[in-house]
Amino acid sequence: MKVLIDTNLLFSAIIKPDGKIAEIILNSNFDLKIYGCYFSYIELFRHKDKILKLSKLDETELLEIIYQVIKKIEFFNEEQIPEAYFKNAFNLTFDVDEKDTVFIAMANYLKYPLWSGDLKLIEGLRKKEYHNILNTNELLAFLGK
Repeated sequence: MKVLIDTNLLFSAIIKPDGKIAEIILNSNFDLKIYGCYFSYIELFRHKDKILKLSKLDETELLEIIYQVIKKIEFFNEEQIPEAYFKNAFNLTFDVDEKDTVFIAMANYLKYPLWSGDLKLIEGLRKKEYHNILNTNELLAFLGK
């Protein structure tokens, strides 16, 4: 299965490297190919100090975990996505969380579901009949776990 990962799940995996999210990302037993956008990659380093504080790891440990997580993700340049996908995604997200526009545009462009831990986003989009989004339990169900 191929999925696009939301930044919040990357943060979760790094802050709690022994948690369920990190296990899904790092465990090669899952038949899962994970894609991310460059925006997520940049956000990890933009918020490195906050992640460092929340994780209670030293900087060397944190950087090792970041490395282990990001090497499992194929990052995609969102600039390759045609503008029409962004317009459609903005129409879905503007009153839910417009910062997630890039994720919806990319999910639609790649035709992969967005894997997110953002309940507000998931519920807001489903109210609009958008279903190309999964929470962690739904992803695990699809993977037969």
